[in-house]
Amino acid sequence: MSAEPARRAGDTLHTLAGYQSKARDALRDTVRRIAGLQVENPVQREIIARELGVVLLQAPTAAGKTLILGRTLESLRGAVLGKFAWFWFTPFVGLVEQTKDALSAQCPSLRLREVAKDRTAESTRDGDVFVQTWATVAANNADARKVRRRAEDSGSIDDLISELRDKGFSIGVVIDEAHVNFGTSAHAAAEFYLNVLKPDATILATATPNDEKLESFEKEAGIRVESRVVVDRQAVVDAGLNKIGLVLGIVTFGEEDSKLVDPEQAAFAAGWARHKKIRNELSDRGIAVTPLMLVQVEDQKTGQADPVGRVREKLVQLGVPAAAIKSHTSGKPDPDFHAFAHDPDVEVLIFKVAVATGFDAPRAWTLVSVRPNRGVQFGLQIVGRIMRVHPAVRHLHKTVPLLDNGFVVLTDPELQGGLDAAVAELKAVRESIDTITDHLNVVQFGSGALVLQDIQAIRGEGLYSSEERTQRIDQLVEQGVLFPSARNEPPEFQERLLKAVDAGVAGDLFGDLPIQQQQVKSGGSPARSRATLYRLRIELGLPETMKREELPAIQAAGADFAEIVGREFVKRIPIADYLLERGKAGELRLRELFQNRSELSERLNVPISAARVDDLAQAAFQFNDQIDPRDLKRSILRALERVADERAVPTDERMLRRGVALAALEQQQAMRDAVRAAQRLRMTVEDGDRIPLNLVDVEGLQRAEKAAHGIFPSGMNRPESAFARLLDKDSSGTILWWLRCTENTKWAPKLVLPDGSNFFPDFAVGVARRSKPDGIALIEVKDDGETGRLQSDRNTIKARVDHSTYGKVFWGTVHGEDLPVRLLFDDRVNRFVSTGAFDLASLVYD
Repeated sequence: MSAEPARRAGDTLHTLAGYQSKARDALRDTVRRIAGLQVENPVQREIIARELGVVLLQAPTAAGKTLILGRTLESLRGAVLGKFAWFWFTPFVGLVEQTKDALSAQCPSLRLREVAKDRTAESTRDGDVFVQTWATVAANNADARKVRRRAEDSGSIDDLISELRDKGFSIGVVIDEAHVNFGTSAHAAAEFYLNVLKPDATILATATPNDEKLESFEKEAGIRVESRVVVDRQAVVDAGLNKIGLVLGIVTFGEEDSKLVDPEQAAFAAGWARHKKIRNELSDRGIAVTPLMLVQVEDQKTGQADPVGRVREKLVQLGVPAAAIKSHTSGKPDPDFHAFAHDPDVEVLIFKVAVATGFDAPRAWTLVSVRPNRGVQFGLQIVGRIMRVHPAVRHLHKTVPLLDNGFVVLTDPELQGGLDAAVAELKAVRESIDTITDHLNVVQFGSGALVLQDIQAIRGEGLYSSEERTQRIDQLVEQGVLFPSARNEPPEFQERLLKAVDAGVAGDLFGDLPIQQQQVKSGGSPARSRATLYRLRIELGLPETMKREELPAIQAAGADFAEIVGREFVKRIPIADYLLERGKAGELRLRELFQNRSELSERLNVPISAARVDDLAQAAFQFNDQIDPRDLKRSILRALERVADERAVPTDERMLRRGVALAALEQQQAMRDAVRAAQRLRMTVEDGDRIPLNLVDVEGLQRAEKAAHGIFPSGMNRPESAFARLLDKDSSGTILWWLRCTENTKWAPKLVLPDGSNFFPDFAVGVARRSKPDGIALIEVKDDGETGRLQSDRNTIKARVDHSTYGKVFWGTVHGEDLPVRLLFDDRVNRFVSTGAFDLASLVYD
């Protein structure tokens, strides 16, 4: 890798990596260009600062942002038209000294100043740097009041800035951890930034970019971020400053086991086990570094116990020395918080403040999170805290997998979404430098004004702002041009809608858009849509009726029905397991996220939580309103006792009752299967009403070749519309006809669920060569699980039930650009998983 020596020779000065040199040069050249434009156009100085004078450095944690920024300021000394005094802001007090130490060690030509003690303009030299927080200068506290007030031996910071300008200085601002914006004193800080500092150049730096917060910053500060310098993660890895991989560990149990064990205890055990492996590896190699395990906990809820105490107790139970555990929370901050990162006696740090505080923790290899936060920012922050490479192990970089990977353990598989999104974002980032130097041709000076041409194209902005888009969608819905479902579509899709409406595009070209099939007459309100009749196309081979499961309520209630359920349930469970149950075997599943590579899993044994059994047992029998839970418990108890006697298994009352509770908790699917079996003994399958010969719907709907009524019905959501089009365009001869079913009608196919409710699948489809009556297959279409309720308990119950006549129900969803995909329910993780594009041939044989 190409590298450039630091400006001053010496063993303590870092050599800049190639990407660091490129970033420094880009930042330096941008500030130089800004300063030059301001000198050449003094009348437009302020507007140049607002429109062109802000540059963003985006670089992953451990990329050396402070080093890049410091060397940038060093390289600007004497290299611009005029002189600069720099005000460097960190979001937290603890980072002020950390930043000063780093600048002193690596940028010795910079002179560091303190606004609290030194506010004289006479002694200021080009390139001087004042490091502080926003709260120091722009908050209602004693420190801020002090620096904003004149003293006998010095003026206020306001006076200092004014005097510096009088002496020909330009004011530069560095905002580190810019994703935190102005911090808790945002309004006061923005006022100070705009009205006192009035910076000529601003450098923002962040490891966790957030466009929404960046836009908020631009709006609050009244400026435009026009230049960006982006460093990709791979460059940092290649330089030996970032670990190669991130291993995600999730402790999993069987569907019912997870309810009986403490997931936190299991996660802490997995994290501590990995921590000890890393500690032993370092020791065996003679490296005098004690690793650090981070534990992130949730916020304390009003009136409830502090989670830190709970976590500390569980860690001690695992054998973690109490003296090796420290904590830092927003409610109980520890003044030595940042020192913990370097104290070898501290092996575990518990915290619940945001991970994005930017603290250096090069000893951290492992993080356990029990905080219920799934967002991408959560993932980016985690990656940042444990991905630094400790200087003592850099010589082993890319040679020891255990040391080359960060390790995260989550208590809930749902939490991994934030990590996956963070990794995807980091992998998508590519090194880029987009500064005003690169597209200066868009800037013109004339008539005393600064003009930015084609700025919208450069910034890639949408056609409408969020507020304008919402208002326009609402207006078109009220006018009847769009269906109400348009309000719930994502912004990108709404942009397509508005562009289509503005262009007068008919629904035939955008069949998936919820545009009503009426046109807006010039100068008037939209024409009213009229209802019309669409006749059933009997020639397609549809049956007159379809089958429905029926279970008379009088036959599904009472002690006799519960007795059948009890017997069927005991047939389906391993009896001895519930009389001798002691612990639960879990599996620690490992996956390297950047390569999306599964690794060897590890087994864990976790004791059953007696408290959880007691708490959950009562609810385990209350899943069907038609079955009295007391009758069901008694029937299972009697059936269990009979089988135990038959097999000569010694029991007593306590063991039997405990076995019943555990079995009910662990074998919920067996319970549903038992109920389903009991239902089948009483259930009847009957013909429904005749399929409607006439469908009443909106006039002018798009024609459909294989649809039962010849059109794509209105009211279908986007995934349903995509599936209807997939069925209709089949040219293989597999699909004979399709019918969009309506819930709670007397003609649609119906299933009875174990909880006593009914299930009406979305589509009935006539399939050639399918060995079911009339070749019928049933399809249920759902959301993609990202924003909807695909993984809900109710869908879980539906997924495990087959129709008595038509067999299994096929499940599908839509990904990306309306690509229908097949969903299967995975019992191992108790959730739906995508299996790729929906193959219509599967309807024949599955």
